[in-house]
Amino acid sequence: MTAPSFVRNVVRTCLRIGPGDSVSIFTWRHTLDLAEAFALECQKAGAKTHLEIETDELYYQAVLDLPIKYLKGPNPFSLALLDVATANIFLAGPENPERLKRISPERMSAMVEADKPYNNKLLERKIRSAHIVSGYVTPQRAKTYGFDYDKWKRNILAAIDVDYNHMRELGKKVGERLEEASEIRITADNGTDLTLALEGRDSHVNDGVIDDEDIKKGAIFTALPAGNVAVAPKERSARGIFLSDIPEPDAGLLIRDLALRFEGGKLVSLEGSQNAEAMKARWVKARGDKDQASWLIVGLNPAAQEGYVYNKIILGSVTLGIGDNREIGGKMESDFGAHCTVGKPSVDLDGKRFVDRGKFVF
Repeated sequence: MTAPSFVRNVVRTCLRIGPGDSVSIFTWRHTLDLAEAFALECQKAGAKTHLEIETDELYYQAVLDLPIKYLKGPNPFSLALLDVATANIFLAGPENPERLKRISPERMSAMVEADKPYNNKLLERKIRSAHIVSGYVTPQRAKTYGFDYDKWKRNILAAIDVDYNHMRELGKKVGERLEEASEIRITADNGTDLTLALEGRDSHVNDGVIDDEDIKKGAIFTALPAGNVAVAPKERSARGIFLSDIPEPDAGLLIRDLALRFEGGKLVSLEGSQNAEAMKARWVKARGDKDQASWLIVGLNPAAQEGYVYNKIILGSVTLGIGDNREIGGKMESDFGAHCTVGKPSVDLDGKRFVDRGKFVF
């Protein structure tokens, strides 16, 4: 088997795997060859490895047919792995997303509840973790969302094979500007007009590499393709409306024109022109800080194209997230999370133009 060229970069550069590491690799049946390649590369770097496999049939049988009470408890085997793991590699799935749309909000909430102990331990032990998004690129998923499979596959490989040093330098500049700003205003031709307080919040540069500085900040996750800067805005500071102009895949559906409206620092409405009902139903039933603008993300990746499953890395884009933000050092905790993106926004930091219609101006 010939391993994809990016495998070595993920192992050696992004996760910095070496002797003494214990790497847990989560894979689906359709990504098993890639998981094997990662395991071999980790072993060549001196690490020990463990593979955990899921299949579409096992997954859907559990989430669609089992009693909800069985979904709420964490998997003790997966949880125990985190007592010894120093790094994780997650390969994306399932292969076919068609049945995702049949998962009820109650079942989705139960699964999120089951994942809480797992996510808490990842954060507590600061286990370096990489999510490999290329596992989403399947003919079945392309058909479900109406994507051109070959074009999608070419784009995701191009978005992984970028100049990481250049992206890191750009991310450093963007992060510094965001940390210096007290207030950010995002506007766009589609009617977006949202203001958030930043007030010196730490920025988290997702350049694909988890270094010691990232770990100190609690930024232990990366996703490939990478390329964005994330900030947790000041709690209850959002005012205005954020209107997505890029379709967003979510649970087997393609959501269009998602609109998030904030009043008095709280999300008061979540609407969309197509397929937003399922997300809204999950939001209504969710618990915790579900009504907060909790993520602000600026894209850095020059090769990523809009309309697939990684909109938040598109160069010059702005993504707004709601729900849990502890992953980037925030205080919001919830069993709900969602995001949407404006592709060519204008952004002002303390009244000074920072991004003009999707292009940086510094």
